[in-house]
Amino acid sequence: MIKKYYDSDCNLSVLDGKTVAVIGFGSQGHAHSENLAESGVNVIVGLRKDSGHYAKAAAFAADHPNFRIMEVEDAAEAADIVMMLVPDEIAADIYNKQIAPHMKEGNVLCFAHGFNIHFNLVQPQKDIDVIMIAPKGPGHTVRSQYVEGKGVPSLIAVYQDYSGRAKDIALAYASGIGAGRAGILETSFREETETD
Repeated sequence: MIKKYYDSDCNLSVLDGKTVAVIGFGSQGHAHSENLAESGVNVIVGLRKDSGHYAKAAAFAADHPNFRIMEVEDAAEAADIVMMLVPDEIAADIYNKQIAPHMKEGNVLCFAHGFNIHFNLVQPQKDIDVIMIAPKGPGHTVRSQYVEGKGVPSLIAVYQDYSGRAKDIALAYASGIGAGRAGILETSFREETETD
């Protein structure tokens, strides 16, 4: 019997005092970062100044004091939790060059797809948590459902549990993007990658 989690099973306060860096502001990036910010989480979007998404992110930041934009390296340095929401084919390169040098013991590395971990393209250091929060819908739906007070179901997975609280963090993050309103299912990086 697969257990389904809802907001009542999640503790969003796990993210209190933490900063989440969302790397990328495309389809999933804008939805995760905006939903988290409106759930009260401190969010930094890691984005190049010449990105085509910069103006949209800046417009949202103007109305949300807990939402900031930084260069990718600065976002990784300032974050406790880093969510990789760039395309799979460039994620490993961005992680290895721009993020890994700034990861500290106890940080959390997140993905919305198991690909880069499952195929060993990203090999995270051992003293961090590595988790997945994967909404089962496109970013515009994750955002619009959240705004309507609903949510999109999400998968979560734990690859590396250094802190002993990795699953709690994954559930809190999933709740913060609205998934706890619709249902959260636990899986593995391998299973999510192979069934996607």
